Amino acid sequence: MEMKKVLVVAAVSGGLLFSAPAAFAATPAEHAGNPKAYFRVMPTAARPGAKVEIRLGCEAASTRDLASPVLTIGALRRVGPQNDPAKAPAAAASATVQPAKPGVYQVSFSCGDVQLTTKFTVLGDRRQVAKVPSGAPQTGGGPADHGPLAAAGAMGVLAVGGTGLVLARRSWRR
Repeated sequence: MEMKKVLVVAAVSGGLLFSAPAAFAATPAEHAGNPKAYFRVMPTAARPGAKVEIRLGCEAASTRDLASPVLTIGALRRVGPQNDPAKAPAAAASATVQPAKPGVYQVSFSCGDVQLTTKFTVLGDRRQVAKVPSGAPQTGGGPADHGPLAAAGAMGVLAVGGTGLVLARRSWRR
């Protein structure tokens, strides 16, 4: 019973620890002039030629200067209800990732007098190896192949370990 209490306390503490940074990050210092403003690029990383979606919210009269050195950004369009006082009016735009060197780049826009920025990562080529292997893979027959005797010995060790575990559990229950 005591172990269950310890696990519950650890789980709750861990959850609070990991959620605390998200609560503090809700209104970054750079958004202090317009606390309802937000800015997201989804997904946050893509390869050249991919399509991404930009979402932003701004309660100021003007939204301008949506820019990025690696994204070709289409026209902003208003999305969702625009009359919720708890949220900034939302807008969206589609963008295409331009050919660029892999790395992290900034995307920014102005919401009234406040400049908001976020990061976007351009990914490299999909190739993982310089030369694509050809032919069938080699299986077995190498220096580590010890034959059926090694396999039988490994199975014996597993059987002895399993029997020991069963006996240990029975003794714990008494």
